[in-house]
Amino acid sequence: MLDFLQETTSVWQILKNTKKPIILYGMGNGADKIIDWCEANSVKVAGIFATDEFVRYQSFRGLVVQKYSDIIEQFGKDILIVIAFASERPEVLARFKELSSLHETVAPHLPLFNEPPEELVSKSWLEKYAAELEQVYALLADEQSRKAFAAILNYKLSGKLSYLFAYETQRREDLQELFCWQEISSYLDLGAYNGDTVEEFLSLAHHPQTIIAVEPDRRNCRKLRAAAQAKEQSWEIHECGIWSEAAELSFSDSGGRQSSFCSSPKNTVRVDTIDNIVGKRKIDYIKMDVEGAEKQALAGGRATITEQRPQMFIAAYHYDNDLWQLPLLIKELVPEYKLYLRKHPYVPCWEINYIVRL
Repeated sequence: MLDFLQETTSVWQILKNTKKPIILYGMGNGADKIIDWCEANSVKVAGIFATDEFVRYQSFRGLVVQKYSDIIEQFGKDILIVIAFASERPEVLARFKELSSLHETVAPHLPLFNEPPEELVSKSWLEKYAAELEQVYALLADEQSRKAFAAILNYKLSGKLSYLFAYETQRREDLQELFCWQEISSYLDLGAYNGDTVEEFLSLAHHPQTIIAVEPDRRNCRKLRAAAQAKEQSWEIHECGIWSEAAELSFSDSGGRQSSFCSSPKNTVRVDTIDNIVGKRKIDYIKMDVEGAEKQALAGGRATITEQRPQMFIAAYHYDNDLWQLPLLIKELVPEYKLYLRKHPYVPCWEINYIVRL
C-alpha cells in the first residue's frame, strides 16, 4: 500500500543521524519548536543564521545569530541547514531553493495548531491511515492532483524541499483553469480576511452579483467593510465565525490571517452555519479557509452543498488529517463532485487546497 511514497526516513531521524553540523535558518516560533525537540532528543544545534539585513549578532536560545557568510566561514559547506520559518514571498522561496542546491537542506513539517502527536504525519500515521489515503488518492480527478498528494506526504515525512518545489502550481492559474467562471455569479467567502479573496473573485467572475463575506476577527472586519466602501459595492458582511451550529466559541482575535478558535475563554465570537447564512439564496462558489474549522463548516453547510452543489475552494493544510478527511466528507455530501488537489507556493507545506466541482 501507499506505493506513491518514496521516503521512509523522517526529518527527525535525519537530524538524529546526521554527522554534519546542524544550522538553523531563521528565528521565531518555528526555531523555538525545532530547538525544543533537539534539546529533548540530545541533538546539537551548532549555529543559527538569518537574512543579512536582520542580523545584529543578537542571541537566540543561547546561539549568536550570524550571517550566512559567517556560517560558511566557520563550518564550511558540508552542513545540514534546517529552515525554521515560513514564507510565501517569491524572493525568500528562491533563497530556499538556492540553499537546497548548495547544501543538504530540510524544512521540518510543523503543524499550524497543536495536535496530538499520533495525529501528525509519521511512519505510524501513514500506516494507521493507509486505507483512507489510498482511497483519496484514487478519488483525485487528475494526475497533477495525485502528484501533489504524493509530494505532500513525502515532504511531511522527510522535510525535503524538493517535493514542495516539484509539484507546486500557481493559485490564479488553477482558479482560471479549473473553475467554470461563466457559471459563477454568487460567492460565499468564508474567512474573508481584509477582502483580498473577494477582490480575487471580482477579477475572475464574468457577472459578479451576490457577495457574502464571513469574517470573525473584528479588526479584519473593519478592513473588509472599508474595502467594500472603497469599491462602492454592496457586500453582505457577517462578523462571525463559521461552524457546524450557531453558538458562541472562544476565539484568538489576532487581527491577522490566522485568527482562530481556541480553548482560552478570554475572547468569544458568535459562530453560525453556512445553511443559516445562505438560507434559500443561490450560491455558485464557496471559498473556505477558516483556520481549521473546515470540517465543521462542511457539516453546517450540508443542505446548501447537497442541494445547490456549488463549486468550492477549500483549504486543507491546518491539520494533517484534513488531507484525507475533507475530501471524504465532500464526496459523502455530493458523490458526483470531482476533486482536484493543488499545492501553492509556500514553505513549509501550507497552501494546500482542494478545488471541487461537478
